[in-house]
Amino acid sequence: MEGRTPMPQHQPADRSAAADRLADSRDLEAVARSLHRRNAEHRGDWTLDGGGLVRELRSWPAERRVRLLVRLSEALEETAVHAPPECRGLAALNVLLAQGLSAQQLAPWREPLLAEAAGRLALWEGWRLTALVETELAAGRHLPDAVVAAVRRSAVLASDPAELPSLARQFTEPPVNPGEPWADRALADLAAGGPGARARRRELLAHAATATGARPTAKWLRAGQPLVDAVGPERLRTAAAEWFALTGEPRRDAAASFHRSGPALHDPDPFNWRVLQGLAALLTLTPPHPDTARALATLAGTALIHCRGLGPRSPRTAAAAIRALTTLGGADARTELERLAGTLTHKPTLKAITTALTTWNS
Repeated sequence: MEGRTPMPQHQPADRSAAADRLADSRDLEAVARSLHRRNAEHRGDWTLDGGGLVRELRSWPAERRVRLLVRLSEALEETAVHAPPECRGLAALNVLLAQGLSAQQLAPWREPLLAEAAGRLALWEGWRLTALVETELAAGRHLPDAVVAAVRRSAVLASDPAELPSLARQFTEPPVNPGEPWADRALADLAAGGPGARARRRELLAHAATATGARPTAKWLRAGQPLVDAVGPERLRTAAAEWFALTGEPRRDAAASFHRSGPALHDPDPFNWRVLQGLAALLTLTPPHPDTARALATLAGTALIHCRGLGPRSPRTAAAAIRALTTLGGADARTELERLAGTLTHKPTLKAITTALTTWNS
């Protein structure tokens, strides 16, 4: 178009020279600022110069390279607030800079992140966590159970990044997150069993973790039936009754709450409570029993304990328990539903109970 000066076209040689100048800079703050600008300009694509800049930065001495990594990682939190679209490229650069370095060399970067993840219910922004997990998995390093738990919870609670849930699904151990008394008891029960029993219970818990709501699909239930049969309906009922009885107790670790300041005493672990929803549904595949009805009623009540900053802990889990009681039917289930109708105040749950009782009376 006439009268308009064309934008300069940066050739590969220009990019290479710019990369050399940036990599040679001794001012880490200046380097970090320049990398932020490049990330925004190139939309997070670090290959536009053929990867030259990244290669130059990775040729730095390990100590200096890690100091830059720490600086860039710290900036991700601020970027998540002020420029969320730029986070993906910066997180990718974190991973690229960390590649090839040992755990000891990366200690100034990875150990604070590991400690932060292990000490919190979840991280509100998942970009630093994603970069850490990708780096650890690529290096074949084992993440502590408390960090795996934070990854799983952050995948549910954090809004970004979209990659975090797929990373979380790569972790099959532990079958439930430690910290909640019921989950600690479940893990202890698994450890006490023989290899065959442990494998069967792990498969059942893994299936329970795939529950997606209060009303399981017929396909999901069909897949669960052989798992229930393998564990044994009586063993499942006994275990569930013991585990559900502990769901009202506060956490035993010092994890910080995601919803407010202070410890997460009664904050539900969203991964674990999905497992509880699945267990409630799987109990409908066992013969009706008074202990089953009481256990499900207990779960419904503890799921509705009020949690400051959150409200009822897990209405979806309460709905799953009520749904299971309704499906089981029988005098024991009816007795528990009538008792809950007189004690609970959560309106959606009361409505579900009323509907079930009305249907039985009609």
